[in-house]
Amino acid sequence: MNLVGDKDLRIQRREFLELGGLAVAGATLSTATSTKAQRRLPKSEYDYVDWSWEKWRTITKAVRPRVSSEQSGKAELIDLLGSGNEKITTPQAWQRRREEIKNRMRMFLGDSPKSKPPLAAKITGETSHEGYVLRKLVFQSEPNEFVSAYLLFPRAVRGKTAAIVCPHQTTQAGKNEPAGLAGNPQLHTALHLVKRGFVTFTYDAICFGERHDATSGHYGDAIPFYRSHPQWSLLGKMVWDLSRAVDYLQTLDFVDPLRIGSVGHSHGGITTLFAMAFDERVKVGASNCGFDTFRIDGNVWRWSHATALMPRLGFYVGNPHINMDFYRAVPDSEVIQTPFEMHEMLSLIAPRPLFLSTSDEDFVFPNAGWSARRSLARLEPVYRLLNAPANIEGHFFNGGHSFPGDVSSRAYDWLDRWLKT
Repeated sequence: MNLVGDKDLRIQRREFLELGGLAVAGATLSTATSTKAQRRLPKSEYDYVDWSWEKWRTITKAVRPRVSSEQSGKAELIDLLGSGNEKITTPQAWQRRREEIKNRMRMFLGDSPKSKPPLAAKITGETSHEGYVLRKLVFQSEPNEFVSAYLLFPRAVRGKTAAIVCPHQTTQAGKNEPAGLAGNPQLHTALHLVKRGFVTFTYDAICFGERHDATSGHYGDAIPFYRSHPQWSLLGKMVWDLSRAVDYLQTLDFVDPLRIGSVGHSHGGITTLFAMAFDERVKVGASNCGFDTFRIDGNVWRWSHATALMPRLGFYVGNPHINMDFYRAVPDSEVIQTPFEMHEMLSLIAPRPLFLSTSDEDFVFPNAGWSARRSLARLEPVYRLLNAPANIEGHFFNGGHSFPGDVSSRAYDWLDRWLKT
């Protein structure tokens, strides 16, 4: 089937010109930059200009993954330890099950690079504040791709100190918000935690902050990413970048490489969870308002269409009425065919300490309270099997899609408990 119609060809040509494709005709980089500069800015940072699921499919030629699992076809979240004669009763049997889950999820996260380039970190600025130092730097994530970041550390740091990665929420303030330089004071996580004695690290996620072309609209930067990495996913890239942040922290002589955690709200929360699932060097995590299960949310639209995070999930959207304005908690019968669920992802973190705080009034994830409760009910037996029942904790609150002070204090206390001993 030909997926490229006349309209798509016109769009491809427009994008080709905007991204500097005139090199064949003798254009230079400055020509491409000038062409980009002539584009109009969207009315809002959340307007969609370049990103669409259909465009991703045209670029990647992707098809529905040929994978099924015990979860496929079931509306209820499956028991992670099995049932009947297939019940998992030993840590060894769980490890086999864990690898199966991880391999299945990789089909949706996609293929990451086979090797890492040198970090080639360079300090670009530093300021001293009351009790801490704020250092700006860049580090190399992929070849010739440098990520802008902030390192915050106590002025009186001595010996090997625990460190916490603080990925930001969905905001074009990017790393400036966790660092306390912009945005919502509730979400100045890196600043709050350096004042508790931690080394903290925050950086711009792909599509945000200094890694965002404002003219491309919300998630528009995902389009050039998928042109370069058609077999990968934006969420897989987010996991990669957080792992590179851990690589950097482990080079610092005042950081304990065995005491690294992560904390985040919303986009930062889901980054924390997936990074922990795939990088066991992240020893402790706290995620606030960070996820909703596909089935209880009703559909997978937010993960494949409304964002560019896991586009392959878009093959499990069947309801023709779902759109950008109408997808939150909208039932779609096709969702039950999705061959993995978020509680399976969370199980990859066990037995490491995990704090999940969830709002029962979350307008972004309307069914998050139900999702988190059902997920915790499935997770707790895994933690018990691994002799770590105290390592998982859920907290529920009323307060919209937010990280109120009393909730963040609980999360910070959790990080204190596990990283300062």
